[in-house]
Amino acid sequence: MANVRVCAIGTGRAGMVHARNFRWHVPHAELVAVVDANAESVAAAALELGLEGFGFTDLGSALAATSFDAVVITTPTFTHAPLVREAAGHGLHVLCEKPMALSVAECDEMIGACERAKVTLQLAFMRRFDPPFVQARQQLDDGAIGEVLMVRSLTRGPGLPPAWANDLRTSNGMLAEVNSHDFDAVRWLSGSEYAEVHVRAAARKRPDLRATLPDFYDVAVVSAVMRSGAFGIIDGVCPADYGYDARAEIVGSGGVLFAGDIRSPGAQRVTRDGGAVGPHFTAWRERFAEAYRAEAMHFVESVRAGSVPRVGGVDGRAAVAAVVAANRSYLEGRAVAVDG
Repeated sequence: MANVRVCAIGTGRAGMVHARNFRWHVPHAELVAVVDANAESVAAAALELGLEGFGFTDLGSALAATSFDAVVITTPTFTHAPLVREAAGHGLHVLCEKPMALSVAECDEMIGACERAKVTLQLAFMRRFDPPFVQARQQLDDGAIGEVLMVRSLTRGPGLPPAWANDLRTSNGMLAEVNSHDFDAVRWLSGSEYAEVHVRAAARKRPDLRATLPDFYDVAVVSAVMRSGAFGIIDGVCPADYGYDARAEIVGSGGVLFAGDIRSPGAQRVTRDGGAVGPHFTAWRERFAEAYRAEAMHFVESVRAGSVPRVGGVDGRAAVAAVVAANRSYLEGRAVAVDG
């Protein structure tokens, strides 16, 4: 296969990050179409991407007008399962944004559909392609800090996600939409599956949303026990206001590793009156720009080589299983075993 022809499904913030990468920044990739149920949004996206006439409101229309080998799916979570099944049914390789789906059962359906169609299914956990996180994982593999005792991972987002993402029924809430990356990072960096989770959560930033969404929360702390015996700690705040913050700390029997930083590269100023001042990340798009490109390149390479991607359906399923258990813990006020 010379080039991998890609259709981007979803033209929101994440969708356009992926679309721009496949259009201009990924070798051996060719973005040929964009799809979004919102006709105005998809028209604007097609214009920006130089794909006038190749913006569509559904996958079927795109397939009828042009041919492609793969799709990247960035639509709302509750649409992922049917879209992946539809794409696999047409023999298309799939890069699917997190969260993979709303339930473990949906994840199993998506994995099964892609396996039967013999197509690639990669999950968009871009931290697995981010240099600081990749370096931390390599040092763990090298035994640099001994046995992993504890992993702490956090994500604090600067603003609320779209309205549908605030409703547990359509998104599984903040722990899914914001902290899915943390659930994956704790599992990946600890090298172990989840055994149990216990959650405390509250609506501290936007208590007003509880009037229409009684289960809404915007601050959460997750305490997890991994099957290896390691502990996991996840914290999330959204909106955090001060910027975009994504970091991990791994404590081992012989040392500690840190991955990620709130500070962005740039000049640091220190004065007697002003303290230490420097630039910091305000958006996930800038913090993980390199990781998103590396993730897309890995997807294309996997499709071209017919190889198994570094992060696949099994990994997406594991994060969903942990999130589902975490929300049950929050609602029931107790520790909950994670369905493996």
